[in-house]
Amino acid sequence: MKTKKSIIHSWLLLLCVSLMASFAHAQLTVSATGSKILENGNPITLRGVNFGNWLLWEGYMMDLDVDGIKSHSQIRAGLKDLLGNSEFLISNFETNWRNKYITNDDFAKAKEKGFNVIRVPFHYNMFWNDATGTTKNDGFVWLDKALSWANNNNIYVIFCMHAAPGYQNPDHHSDNPGTTVDFWNANWNNVNIAKAVWKHIANRYANRAGNQWLAGYDLLNEPVLDSNKYRLKKAYKEMTAAIREKDANHLIFAEGNYYGSDFYDMLERWDSNLVFSNHYYGLQNESNPNPDLNTIKTQGENLNIPLFTGEFGENTNTWVKAARTDYDSQNVSWAFWAWKRENTPRAVYSFTSPSKWTNKIAPYLRGVSGISRPSINETYNTLSQLANKVKLSNSTFVSTLHQLLIPSKPIGSYVWLKNNNKYVTSNNGSGPMTANRTSVGGWEKFQVVNAGGTKIALKGNNNKYVNSQNGNSPLTCTSNSVSGWESFEWIEINGQVALKGFNGKFVSSEGGSSNGMNSNRETASGWEVFSWGTTSASRQATATEMFPQQFNEEVNEATFAVYPNPASNSIAFNLTGNTSKYRIAIYNTIGVQVLSKKITTNSIDISKLGAGSYLLQLTDERGLQYSKLFVKK
Repeated sequence: MKTKKSIIHSWLLLLCVSLMASFAHAQLTVSATGSKILENGNPITLRGVNFGNWLLWEGYMMDLDVDGIKSHSQIRAGLKDLLGNSEFLISNFETNWRNKYITNDDFAKAKEKGFNVIRVPFHYNMFWNDATGTTKNDGFVWLDKALSWANNNNIYVIFCMHAAPGYQNPDHHSDNPGTTVDFWNANWNNVNIAKAVWKHIANRYANRAGNQWLAGYDLLNEPVLDSNKYRLKKAYKEMTAAIREKDANHLIFAEGNYYGSDFYDMLERWDSNLVFSNHYYGLQNESNPNPDLNTIKTQGENLNIPLFTGEFGENTNTWVKAARTDYDSQNVSWAFWAWKRENTPRAVYSFTSPSKWTNKIAPYLRGVSGISRPSINETYNTLSQLANKVKLSNSTFVSTLHQLLIPSKPIGSYVWLKNNNKYVTSNNGSGPMTANRTSVGGWEKFQVVNAGGTKIALKGNNNKYVNSQNGNSPLTCTSNSVSGWESFEWIEINGQVALKGFNGKFVSSEGGSSNGMNSNRETASGWEVFSWGTTSASRQATATEMFPQQFNEEVNEATFAVYPNPASNSIAFNLTGNTSKYRIAIYNTIGVQVLSKKITTNSIDISKLGAGSYLLQLTDERGLQYSKLFVKK
């Protein structure tokens, strides 16, 4: 039997463990001021993808985009008819599809490709029994998997009601077969069902293991109200209240009217963790891919509500690049549509359908003349093949599109940065960094280092890291290691780059001011966008650079050679001069020193180094320093 003292001790221990677990990774929140999504109290930019067509079929994603056969229920009914009207067979295919279309591998690959959030559309009828008028648990099989896979891979997930009772808009992606939009009826019956479903879902995930990776709930996909527009906010507030009865923490995403484009009738911050979500699909190759972005963003900012673009895409590469650039430069989170679909260069992954699906079953369902009705066996076998085709392992990665969304970063390279035709300098860690140099020397070279996740750090020629000072004072190049304030987002903007600090704000050149550069801008343009290029390895400042009045000799790195290169066990160097004693240091590609010693010969043993690229830095007796890259085989 436990004593009262031991029970108290155990309770305190459990409380400490719980608190430690909660601090290890807190849920996302919204700032009280400043319209920011926060992770552990610090701004985070969500960049993600939509797992559309997984739990809710869309005809155009399956070569079925014609009138009469493009909503989920129509596709299901058409296939069920070809399967001899067998509920068993159509349910078996639906389950087989869902088991293979998205798996843990998809979540892992999305994380690997640089995304940090996944939006999962679902149908309300996965959680509602229309016959009995009660909630059901069928859909939890899939949302549980989604949350578990998100937890496995440290990537956020958003649950979105894509199809609502009575249809929230007139299009097929709400499962509307082309009838009226009844979700907004005055009797409120359908809104009440949606409220019950959301309450049911919130009850499941409020305290479920791994729920720190649940970003939140997207109340309703792309609503459309032509009249009685006040009902939009009324419904949202009631759905939010239903969720808050069970879950007080996770974010609420609320989309604007007219397919997520119009927020004029919902301008109120009715919840402390509210995020506005807009969608935009423009005309093909439209010159301005985000005509209303600034208006919507400003509306949210006036209420301290952040903006998340929950869907964009299905356009040319030029348009997609321009749209993504707009979101990133305006500090707006986003999710691209879509992760995977059939035979397309417009998704991150593309799968090829079986020939009989392409040439017979899909055309038959579309009503193409001259196509004979497929047999039950023919349909069943083709659907089995289709379910295998949709697996990630059988899909093709569309690298050109991905590069537009998550551009590669020059990790390991040495770069210069220039704004207003002047170069950024570390000033060797003495005082603030400035953008006022007319040429590139040692102090104007930075190594781009992997800072974890999708962030980078910049290492100066003084072997110190650039520190944003969290926007409280000008940048310096003085840090010995990389943590929050030394981490930056490297954001490609039309061939140039913007750097966003730990505080969620962009670095500004300040027009070359000698007072220094600052990480304090909300958007990136002009002073916040830098041209850049790669350069040779940086080296520490020479005596000539530090004391130009005392030295007339010009250091010429052309006098320093390293051979053989690549090398296996040892390297040698030639250096013009009279010295015979040196200190050498060797660094790997992420800036970690792997060897340091004094030598009196021109040969260096590298047999214990692993294969890869390295930087050799040599200091002679006069204090002059030289650097060369070499490769260990």
